[in-house]
Amino acid sequence: MTQAQPSWAQGTFLAALRGADRDELLTLGSPRTFAVGSALVREGERGTDLYVLLRGCVKVLGDTVDGHTTLLAIRVPGDLVGELAGVRNDVRSATVLAATRCIVRSVDRPTFDAFLQRRPAAAREFMASITGKLQQATRLRIDLMGGSAAVRLARILLPLYEAHALPGRDGAIGMPLSQRELAALAGVAPASIYRSLAGLRAAGVVDTGYRQIVIRDPVRLARLARGEEPEGH
Repeated sequence: MTQAQPSWAQGTFLAALRGADRDELLTLGSPRTFAVGSALVREGERGTDLYVLLRGCVKVLGDTVDGHTTLLAIRVPGDLVGELAGVRNDVRSATVLAATRCIVRSVDRPTFDAFLQRRPAAAREFMASITGKLQQATRLRIDLMGGSAAVRLARILLPLYEAHALPGRDGAIGMPLSQRELAALAGVAPASIYRSLAGLRAAGVVDTGYRQIVIRDPVRLARLARGEEPEGH
């Protein structure tokens, strides 16, 4: 029986590549496995190797000037991780931790650059991927500049649901996130996230468990993210 090909999340680098380009990329480098909580890269360290994320999810973290750690982004199967160091310089700009057990292809920068030279369509998608990540970061900052804690939380949960909802799991988000990490991503105090989640649970929009969130009513969540849903109802 032929083994089914993985399904790469929409918007990821692997999903954007043509079949032949993707097939070649998946032969480059060597396989590595990272346990939950282990670091793929660390902020401030030198290095230009990048990782093609095949299984699992990672959290991108950054340190603020006041010494706090902020959740910047989440990467899923099909994404590249650690590629910006080779574009800008050889210093890592963020820490990337495995949120679940992760399987990657580890590719050194000269090998990846040679791949891009051979595959001009892949090179165009690579630049589009970098541009997209920068735009996402900018959009996130804009979305979280205003609005109540509940609205900010909805603007975080909605894309997580759209990208990481587990098939057949009734809206469960396949990404273990603590409420403190949600607060860091939304840019609000943890206490505000606790209250907002309690309100969403009472309204039947979400359920929560230990490091787990289940979206019960994505339509209402989307309305709240757009500021169209009265809070607390």
